[in-house]
Amino acid sequence: MALVNFENFSFISSTKKILSNINIEVEEGDFVLFCGPSGSGKTTLLSNVKKELIPTGKFKGKVTYDSIDIEDLDDNQSATDIGFLFQNPDSQLVTDTVIQEIAFPLENIGMPTEDIRNRVAEMTAFFCIDNILYKNVNELSGGQKQLVNLCSLLVLKPKLLLLDEPTSQLDPIASYDFLTILRRLNEEFSITIMITEHSVDNIFPFVDRVVFLKDGSVKYFSDTQTMVQKAIKDDIFKFYLPDVSKVNFLLSEKYPKLKDEKIALSVREGRKLLNKISNDLEVFPKKEKTLLNDDYPFLDNDELIKSNGLYFAYDKANIILKDIELSIRQGEFLGIIGGNGTGKTTLIQLLAGLLKPIKGKISRKRGIKSAYLYQNPMIHFSKEKVKQEFLLNDETDLNNEVIELLRLFNIEHLLDQNPYDCSGGEQQKIAIVKALIKKPDVLILDEPTKGLDPLSKYSLAKKLQTLQNNGLTIVMASHDLSFVANYCHRCIMLFDGGIQVDNNPKEIFAENNFYTTFVNRLVKDYIPDGVVLDDVKEKWDL
Repeated sequence: MALVNFENFSFISSTKKILSNINIEVEEGDFVLFCGPSGSGKTTLLSNVKKELIPTGKFKGKVTYDSIDIEDLDDNQSATDIGFLFQNPDSQLVTDTVIQEIAFPLENIGMPTEDIRNRVAEMTAFFCIDNILYKNVNELSGGQKQLVNLCSLLVLKPKLLLLDEPTSQLDPIASYDFLTILRRLNEEFSITIMITEHSVDNIFPFVDRVVFLKDGSVKYFSDTQTMVQKAIKDDIFKFYLPDVSKVNFLLSEKYPKLKDEKIALSVREGRKLLNKISNDLEVFPKKEKTLLNDDYPFLDNDELIKSNGLYFAYDKANIILKDIELSIRQGEFLGIIGGNGTGKTTLIQLLAGLLKPIKGKISRKRGIKSAYLYQNPMIHFSKEKVKQEFLLNDETDLNNEVIELLRLFNIEHLLDQNPYDCSGGEQQKIAIVKALIKKPDVLILDEPTKGLDPLSKYSLAKKLQTLQNNGLTIVMASHDLSFVANYCHRCIMLFDGGIQVDNNPKEIFAENNFYTTFVNRLVKDYIPDGVVLDDVKEKWDL
């Protein structure tokens, strides 16, 4: 018997049909991934499984939990059996300290104090977070916040976890750690998991089944092996496969002995397949390490922003950035990487003039304009309609330049919607267009790929490259290493308050073992400098 069942389910919001004729059964103990383009209905689908979060609108068909209609589910059972984890770690925190946060749900259901202490003690011991119990939640890293949010759900002993892009704001290492915890919960406790996630490289090896949604309908629903076989032949959904699987398919086309092998979903599986054809694969020598030099294409361009001896602290005891020396030139695409809490957002806000350094200086070329995009795009919205967000001064209609940007980012169809009703990926595009209509010389982006599906990321990259070719300078803080490796010309890595590395991103990732792309992890023994899929295609003529 299915634990969760969507039966001929359709959902219509006040403005449009979001889900259409959904038929999905999720068995107890399943680990199911939901993916698809931004706006395809993934979040709405999950929200309809949580009674308290059912969005406003009309629906047909039904959704049941343990054979009970969701709307008829007892409030207490819904609260304890079904946990929902949001994309933004901060949106779920309600108390001051970690121990209060974990205990809060139990207090809400009236559990005796001694029983609360027992459950909290068990939870903190299992997740090894005893050392942060009395920390203020605002002092935690993104990964720690999300783990605390998860613990506050698990103390209720849920049977079902619903997670909406839970790793979108985490650095690659924290993201993998979090997903590994989910796999343990699924394997060791048989907790059923339904999750939406755009970064598929980490999660694909963990899940049992995958649901691909498009335009509110189920395009594919199958086990992972069957899914990758179907998706690789689909012009849209091939973008949603792990890079390891993409390399596998490229090699299978060239080496027939791999055609009958199981498709690789993880680096371990991929390396086993490479070993089977190792005698046929050319091995390339490692290039000599280089630094940015006179061959850098933007070195002679105008210097737009420069920092000298930059220091910043939110309080005297905690210096975030120290002695930052950085020059940004006209037309370059600079990526800023580093773990959670290393100061990426702080640095770009200093560059944008939103923060003032406590020491040092930031100089800007006279007359340049910069536009800053916050990590949370909703900060930029103040109107009831998307169209109104793009109207400048006393305008009553959109000018031609704005219309061109709307077409470039493919969001013309959103003009009559409330921006808060749009998907995370759509909100990101709206915020970027809103920044661009100010005609900035420098566009500064904080995690611009957060909330974007793989196809939208590719589309965004091409649009940014078009704008860059027209002279726009782009500075981006990002956890998305593959995006940085594919599209940035230059990359700096922050560590211990300073710039640890400043170089071509491919040089940086080729040197790293852990903080690098999945492609590099897979082919490092054969192509040490192979960092992105195109490197593999070029070297092995695939």
